[in-house]
Amino acid sequence: MENILTLMIFLPLVGALLIGIIRNPQASKIISLVFSFVTFLLSLVLLANFDFNKEGFQFVKKINWINSLGISYHVGIDGMALLLIVMTTFLFFCAFVWSWRIEDRVALYHALFLMLETACVGVFSALDFFLFYIFWEGMLIPMYFIIGFWGHERKVYAANKFFIYTFFGSLFLLLGLATIIVYGVVSKGVFTFDYITHLKYIDYPRWVELLAFLLFGIGFAVKVPMWPFHTWLPDAHVEAPTAGSMILAGVLLKMGTFGFVRYSLGLFPEASEFYIPLIFLLSVIAVIYAAMMAIAQTHIKRLIAYSSISHMGIVTLGTFALTEEGINGAIYMMIAHGLSSAALFMGAGFIYDRIHSYEIKNLGGLARYVPVFAVLFMISGLASIGLPGLAGFVAEFLVLLGTYKNHPVWAIIAGTGMILGAAYFLYMYKKVMLEEERISEAVREKWMKLRDVEIHHLIPFVMIIASAFLLGLYPYPFVKIIGHTSQLILGG
Repeated sequence: MENILTLMIFLPLVGALLIGIIRNPQASKIISLVFSFVTFLLSLVLLANFDFNKEGFQFVKKINWINSLGISYHVGIDGMALLLIVMTTFLFFCAFVWSWRIEDRVALYHALFLMLETACVGVFSALDFFLFYIFWEGMLIPMYFIIGFWGHERKVYAANKFFIYTFFGSLFLLLGLATIIVYGVVSKGVFTFDYITHLKYIDYPRWVELLAFLLFGIGFAVKVPMWPFHTWLPDAHVEAPTAGSMILAGVLLKMGTFGFVRYSLGLFPEASEFYIPLIFLLSVIAVIYAAMMAIAQTHIKRLIAYSSISHMGIVTLGTFALTEEGINGAIYMMIAHGLSSAALFMGAGFIYDRIHSYEIKNLGGLARYVPVFAVLFMISGLASIGLPGLAGFVAEFLVLLGTYKNHPVWAIIAGTGMILGAAYFLYMYKKVMLEEERISEAVREKWMKLRDVEIHHLIPFVMIIASAFLLGLYPYPFVKIIGHTSQLILGG
């Protein structure tokens, strides 16, 4: 069982290499589906065998790599990492199903997504700083080419902006890692990149914590993205292909919030408390400002992109509430938002495939012509805005409860900001799906021939929506798994 995590990490990479050897379009689609599905099944095996009552990391594998520098291949998972890995493998499988009809450079497309899956699972599994950084940087190249090759009109600009921002954040993350590694050598005479060693055996003085937290924090804030580091995300989403937006919003943004929980709270507890006012301020600005920006958008994907920034503000708010409910809610929101945002971007992609436009002014009354899609898109949006019975409600409730315990004013401000979430989605849905009078008679006749969702659309939609209902109606086992992490962070 100790090797199953390693198998999960590198199985998609094997699939990518196989595609590179065969280079057959149809075979590439089948290989990506098979390898991603098997990886997802392996994540369910991890879920089934996870021990709630066992402290620390599980499914640990450690192999010495570069002894002179204290670098090893060291992987393992806690409750948070487990659920993020299950969500990651699930969304990659959904993305491959959605991409069944792609015809442009098929082999390269699927190989890049499989390489990206390896990097994503590796980030959530790594317990060695060097290994973590390799996977962290490893996801940058596949996503750069996915946006740059299969994006829309300004795809090269968006890909370059994504690369520059992410690389900028990674530089500060590298400086933060160097800070704590050097301090470990100076204070303990130990040259090690091992996360657990630094967590348990090296106590950083206040000034090291404050400095390292800022350096790590900038790296994570760019990835989240937190305001004011957010400007790369709307451009990346607007230009990315549908599957790219699914993974970008559903998985890649969670790397930043994962980093805050795993590294910032775990390694720098004193600095985490010190920076609470700053983090809360930036989080609340993100919740309200991004929601207001979403209301102002006329482009569907840009609207959904700003909604992601707003939801990530809720995650960082709950994370630094430093209560069990707050941290549980933040992690739950990572999962809930991963599902709902992927579904919303699938909806935007479906509209573009049928109408060839993302502009709200060119749309109206679509519910009459694609009624099944209209229902699926509505449920996806309701999941995003936190309707009771869906995953987002549980996440938002826990975040607000955990924040209100110690910081009631911030909780109230953030709660009022969440109301805007319902405003921007319902505004967009009304314009796109219900206002048939906005379109001409000639357009109506043309749209009478529109095809509703096909099987490769329906499967990922149903899977994601069913998962959102499961997490919304029966959250107990998932909160219990997440509690494994929050108790570890808070010392419970």
